[in-house]
Amino acid sequence: MLKTISMTLAGAALLATPALAAQEREQRTTGVSYQDLDLTSEDGRKELDSRIEGAAKEVCGMGERSTGSNMASRESRKCYRDAKRQLEEHFADVIEDLRRGG
Repeated sequence: MLKTISMTLAGAALLATPALAAQEREQRTTGVSYQDLDLTSEDGRKELDSRIEGAAKEVCGMGERSTGSNMASRESRKCYRDAKRQLEEHFADVIEDLRRGG
């Protein structure tokens, strides 16, 4: 069974700088490890949720700020929501498989 899920996201939310918007988009990859978690337990699922949140923030540059603003860009926020949703959907399948004994 795959114990680390890698995620690659590219697109409008992952711009290296605004100047590169029309030319080149940055691609970032991260992984979510879960081999040390019991995903059939509430504590294990809570820890997984925390890891998903951190991975989505990392990949989408939620901690990066533009000059003159403390807010994440609209593109970064959309990327974060989409990445988190994708990971949550994937792990819902993984957890269901584990509950069935898989």
